[in-house]
Amino acid sequence: MLDMEQKKSWGGAIKVGMTWGGIGGVVGFLISLLGALAGVIAAGFVGASCGRRAAGASEKASTPGDGAVAGLVSGLVAAPVFMLGAASGALVSARRVGAEKIAGLLSDAAGVRVSPGEAWQIFLVSLVLAAILQAVLLVLTAVAAGALAVRNSGR
Repeated sequence: MLDMEQKKSWGGAIKVGMTWGGIGGVVGFLISLLGALAGVIAAGFVGASCGRRAAGASEKASTPGDGAVAGLVSGLVAAPVFMLGAASGALVSARRVGAEKIAGLLSDAAGVRVSPGEAWQIFLVSLVLAAILQAVLLVLTAVAAGALAVRNSGR
């Protein structure tokens, strides 16, 4: 856990992470209505924006390493909300398409019969994998953007 001094020094990054978590959750939901891959791509953009703003808001970020830590802190705060929003959007999209249609597509692609129940299970597993990929991408881009923001600002 962070002690009081660390909370004060990284408070700006935490606030930015909470803000971009909320924004990212809405963006993730809306973009993931198009599909889980679109949510993965959006995670990179949300992470970059989050990290760049966290480095600017953190009082302690004077070196690229500090900017990277600010991006890490804000990305870790924002990622769970983004993942929840993106997963919700993908679920709404899949329910709209229907398990029977998904099963038909999987059956055609795999060349074996896939029942609607099996198709739904495969979809849920893919949703978990997409959420993990989104979280990793969001945090990594936030770290990189935080470091680059400090380096380019010349602090």
